[in-house]
Amino acid sequence: MAGRQVNVFWVPEGGDRVRQFRLAVWPLYVFGGLGALILLMLIGAGAAYLSVSQTKVENRLLAAENDALRGELVALGAETSRLDQAVRSQVQLANEARLLAGLPPYSEAIALQGVGGSPQVGATHAQQDLTPGVRRTVGIYYERLDHLSRRLDFQEESFLEVKESVAANRERLEHLPTINPVVGPYFVSSGFGTRTDPFTGRPSRHSGIDLRAPLGTPFRATAAGRVTYVGFNGDFGLSVEIDHGFGLSTYYAHANDVNVRRGQAVSRGDIIGHVGHSGRTTGNHLHYEVRKGGAPVNPRQYILQGDHFLD
Repeated sequence: MAGRQVNVFWVPEGGDRVRQFRLAVWPLYVFGGLGALILLMLIGAGAAYLSVSQTKVENRLLAAENDALRGELVALGAETSRLDQAVRSQVQLANEARLLAGLPPYSEAIALQGVGGSPQVGATHAQQDLTPGVRRTVGIYYERLDHLSRRLDFQEESFLEVKESVAANRERLEHLPTINPVVGPYFVSSGFGTRTDPFTGRPSRHSGIDLRAPLGTPFRATAAGRVTYVGFNGDFGLSVEIDHGFGLSTYYAHANDVNVRRGQAVSRGDIIGHVGHSGRTTGNHLHYEVRKGGAPVNPRQYILQGDHFLD
């Protein structure tokens, strides 16, 4: 190749003499190769520039997506906290339902622990691509959601138990004294248990709750049952007793007048009399008792939250 040559003819315009040149071949190969190499380098540089530009665009898009993701995580955290408070508020309602169904209440600690195993907080494959801070936040929310899921499962099981018990004990539920007896304004002037006797000033045992109310304020039967006593009963004045069955009875004293007679069947909410001050009393009020097996118990444990006694 080193000895090969080529003839190059130059034909100028205007009819001048044709000139002939003799060139070696190898420089042509060298310059051609260099040209091709330079062209490849230019193409590579262009591709690299485009790649870098594309990467910058993608990074800007990823940064925008991360900002949007952080905003979504903040909103998710607020919603998770709201749901957590909602679940906590359901504990009291669930226990009221259990009381109505004749089931033992459960503690808040047990309810908030829920059912199931320990929370699954390990990072998923997709979470591994997140930044450490975002990954930790996502892990925390997964843990919260797992707790909420287990708590809801627990409450669902509890309500199913309540539903089954209600179906089996519908009649008994009608006979639980679960509402406030006074229909109108009142306040608790004396609670259940040991108190200072208003007449003697000495400690004494109070078998019910005194609800002070204006003269003539209606009072009602707190559960379905049958009237077993109507009449004046010494210091208690004009009184009514209702047997609700299942070992429960209620007693209403110091009435101004009554609307029922002995042997009469009553339903929960029926007006049975009006507040007065008959018997030994310091003013207008209703003395109210709940008796279980004949022994007085604190009426508060039967009154539901939505109709509770005011202190």
